[in-house]
Parts: sequence; structure tokens; C-alpha cells
Amino acid sequence: MPVTRTETKVVTTSSEIETERFGMFLGHRITGDLCVSLVGSLGSGKSVLVRGVCKGLGIDEEVLSPTFILCEEYRGRIPVIHLDLYRLDHEREIEELGVFDRIGDGSLMLVEWGDRSAQILDASDIVLNIEMTGTNERRIGIGYTAACAEIIDDTVGEF
Repeated sequence: MPVTRTETKVVTTSSEIETERFGMFLGHRITGDLCVSLVGSLGSGKSVLVRGVCKGLGIDEEVLSPTFILCEEYRGRIPVIHLDLYRLDHEREIEELGVFDRIGDGSLMLVEWGDRSAQILDASDIVLNIEMTGTNERRIGIGYTAACAEIIDDTVGEF
């Protein structure tokens, strides 16, 4: 059954540093057991935002987009599963990794190109639609469930 995301907000950033900072503020507030999809064109800042979320969760290691390996796991304040579905041919590739079994296990799932999997998109508690509006400017549309309202409201308020 798809998650119902009825709430929306918009944030704008004017640099890579600001996009990462927004992600860091979001990471500070996430306690786990969420699926977050990032949607946007190549170069829109999905990996930058993920890097910020991971910093906010206390992950010190370098966070790169797992384009060629599909999935990477990190240990911070909570476990993070970072997926990049850019090269996804079939959803069964995700199934073979056991990713769907991890939804709801207390981990944070961060999925770049989340719109390439109907199952992932349907399971997403938060969807971040990143749009390039200028050379360095980004418009981040945030769709989220009512259960995530406090996380998003606090993040946007601090940012």
C-alpha cells in the first residue's frame, strides 16, 4: 500500500554548501525508520543533499553516490542505506539486494533516483524533488507524510 504524502513545503538554496547544509539540518532531526526518495535531473544536487543528511547523522566517512554498486551502508547515529537507482534496469535488482526487507527496520533509507522504482517511491515517507533554477540555485520541493511534519517543519524553520 503506498504511503500517503499530503504535506508539502519548498526550500530554495543558492549554493552547493547551502544544499548540503539543508541536508545536514534534516539529518539532525531524523531518528530512523524512514524512506526518503530524492528526485531530480543529473547534477541537480541529490548526492550533495545525501552527504548533508549523513553529516547530520554523525557519519564521518566520505559519502559518494553508489551509482555503480547500487547500494552502500553507513553507520552513524542510526544505520543508513544509500541507494542510487540511476542504472537500475529492473526492480528485481533491488529485491535481490534485500532492500525492501530493510524498509521499516529502523534504518534510514536514502534513495537517489527514487522515482525509478514504483515500490520505493510508494514506500517513501519523504520525497525531495530537486530542480535546478540557476547555475547554483536549487528549488527543493518536499512532499511528506503527516507523521514527518515535525521533522520537516523544524528543519525548514531552522534552515
